[in-house]
Amino acid sequence: MSKILDKICYTNFMHDIQSSRPAVRNLLMRAGLDDREVEVYLALLAMKSARATDIAKAAKQTRTHTYVILRDLASKGLVSEIERGKVIHFVAEPPERIISFVKNREEELESLQDLLQGAMPFLKGLTHPLEGKPRVKVLHGLSGVRSVYRDVLTREYVAFYNPQANWDIFDGNIVTMLFGKHVKLRGKDLLVNNEWTEKYIATTPQHEEYEIRLLPDGVDFLSDVIVFEDSIALFTFADEPTVISIENLELAKSFRAWHAMMWQMASPTR
Repeated sequence: MSKILDKICYTNFMHDIQSSRPAVRNLLMRAGLDDREVEVYLALLAMKSARATDIAKAAKQTRTHTYVILRDLASKGLVSEIERGKVIHFVAEPPERIISFVKNREEELESLQDLLQGAMPFLKGLTHPLEGKPRVKVLHGLSGVRSVYRDVLTREYVAFYNPQANWDIFDGNIVTMLFGKHVKLRGKDLLVNNEWTEKYIATTPQHEEYEIRLLPDGVDFLSDVIVFEDSIALFTFADEPTVISIENLELAKSFRAWHAMMWQMASPTR
């Protein structure tokens, strides 16, 4: 009877997870887990304790990859091991451990920031731009997208932006998530006019160095284009969040000219 009840509980748990899986997956990825870690962690959390083979089957991963992922999750404090009949079983630690993991990660990143800043002259000295040719970089996943936003939004820029895309992916205003509610941007944002835009304007302060205007009705897109210095960052959120960065002065000038033309057609918001 207890086995039947356990099976029912497991089935119900997995149904709940599946029904809200996109939101849960995005949340865990924002916390610092990658795609495969999320799948393995959720599978083990539902099973409480299991062998690597069974976890791999539930998570739809290979056993070899699952074993490596479980070891990584263990190093993060989210999974532990026990031996039952000379067979290693993996146990999901309480979900509250995620909060501890995030706090530890934040502390570690803060301690690394000064060290990395000191290493910048050396790292920049290794980089030699390709003269005359566009330099293109592609980053995939939420962590890559967030890192580019964090870098670009500290500079002076012009942008085409639809807040709906970020609200769908990050469950809120990515600007205030990264820099706080008193953030002071330096640039000009052309926004698609919709309900998410009102939320963005209400939570992102305008001032003498930052202004928002609304694109004409009927202009719509679910991407983000930011032009800064001699580069362009193109964000897309279909399927996997991706950012394409193009470093080329002439292309940046062209995008700025396009933005300037649209700026004259757009409606002020203050």
